[in-house]
Amino acid sequence: MPPVPQFGAHLPNAPLSDIYDAVSYANNNGFDSVWLGDHLVGAGIKVWDAMEPFPTLAAISFRTKLNLGISVVDAARRHPAVLAQNIVTVDHISNGRLIVGIGAGESPSIKPFGIRWDKPVSIMEETIRILKKFFTGGTINYDGEFYTLKNAFLLPLPFQQPHPPFWIAANSPRTRRITAELGDGWLPQALTPEEYKRFWKEIENYATRFGRDPEKIVRANTIYANVSKKEEEGPDPIELPAKLLSAFWPDKLKKVGIEISEEFSLKKFTYSPESIKRAIEFAKKIPFEAIEERFIYGTPDRCIERIDKLYKAGNHYFLCILLVPTKHRKNQYELWGKKIIPYFKEQYQ
Repeated sequence: MPPVPQFGAHLPNAPLSDIYDAVSYANNNGFDSVWLGDHLVGAGIKVWDAMEPFPTLAAISFRTKLNLGISVVDAARRHPAVLAQNIVTVDHISNGRLIVGIGAGESPSIKPFGIRWDKPVSIMEETIRILKKFFTGGTINYDGEFYTLKNAFLLPLPFQQPHPPFWIAANSPRTRRITAELGDGWLPQALTPEEYKRFWKEIENYATRFGRDPEKIVRANTIYANVSKKEEEGPDPIELPAKLLSAFWPDKLKKVGIEISEEFSLKKFTYSPESIKRAIEFAKKIPFEAIEERFIYGTPDRCIERIDKLYKAGNHYFLCILLVPTKHRKNQYELWGKKIIPYFKEQYQ
């Protein structure tokens, strides 16, 4: 029988007061976990503040009993030994509540800083392999494409054994193969039910070839949402942020026949007032009907219907990014806590 659906709340990047407020809302509204992004430059239109996730999660751990997640570590920005020590530290401070989302990274937090990123997926894969070596204990001698370690070891070992779960941000065939071999969870973003079902089958087949039980891989998904108390008249509040997000997903737009400049790819894009202005101008031209199935929006009943389709397609864990202004955040969490999460907890007990 499929597991009961679980829900994670993706917290704002900054300031700390807003992060703490969102943790409180998650505590009070039935969420199973809280998550922070990992950015040097936070995603935004005018404000690009971002807190470092590991110390922030350590602080959060004293304000909640929920699980803690990072969505997602940019593997290229930290040496694997530094990353391993950060992970172990938060894992101990939280008494084993840490989930490590990990991905290949994105340009705004890498390109301006001169960090090596010529082979992002390969860097991510090698990082995961080294992390697993550190977490098994003993001394490591390793000569890879990106890192060399000689008589290296780290202590203490993780609180969780053999290590905190790695959920891989896999949105391509190669990263799905890596998920099947090395991942404890799959964390793609904004998939339709049809895509989710098809791509999970891909991971399932790879996992079987690697001799792994695919049912032990958590099937997560990052969803972008805005719940309304009633049907809106005119454009839905999610429409413009959904279009702007979609501008950074050229592969998804090409599937619906929309060509996009490579400038907006997260492999190349960096933040500035000028680049954001160009992105908004392009985004406004995207027909909402071409992208709307990737977003959770509308009344609670409509949102429930969309989430239920994803659940029936095999998506069991929902990491929710709420596309709402700060002043509406509390109300948004309460709609999830009163209307949406209870439905799924009761329906799929």
